[in-house]
Amino acid sequence: MSDESARNRIEREENATPEVIPMHHPIMRELDEPTDGFEPTPVWLMLIYFTLIGWGGWYLAMNSGDFDVAVLTDDLMKPGASAAGRPAPGPVDPMVLGKRIYNNCVTCHQTSGQGVDGAFPPLANSEWVLGSEDTLARILLHGMNGPVQVLGKTYNSEMPAWGQLKDEQIAAVLLTEAIWLGPQLRGSA
Repeated sequence: MSDESARNRIEREENATPEVIPMHHPIMRELDEPTDGFEPTPVWLMLIYFTLIGWGGWYLAMNSGDFDVAVLTDDLMKPGASAAGRPAPGPVDPMVLGKRIYNNCVTCHQTSGQGVDGAFPPLANSEWVLGSEDTLARILLHGMNGPVQVLGKTYNSEMPAWGQLKDEQIAAVLLTEAIWLGPQLRGSA
């Protein structure tokens, strides 16, 4: 009987345990490695991207001024032209233009043209300013570097070049210097 009870016990164990193959299906399902980056981009996100790109292009086209520098500078507006429905300004007074540009020089040469003693040369009564207008224009355009004698003193500083100035702007600065620095300049001495 022991043979029969052992056989019954084995049959009961076989019936009680699930088959090996059905047990492997859940395990095999878990063995796949998850992958990132292969999912398609959501449609709503693509719509947002294309909407922003389209709006940016439209905004740039409407507000770029056709990438023309003349739109951004009031100095270059032609008489009779119109900007946003307003009449265009007429020609700029050379003294106003000269003062505005000379404001860049005030840091070193001071408003009175006296300069900073020992650091930056004066313009008032200077042989450089009283000399040739061509020399002054060249100094404005190309700058100056190294030691220079002004009114008997040596100044070793650097003047930056203002090559981006137009002829009208240089003339306006020279006129402003001549008037501001007094009647002793250019022919009235």
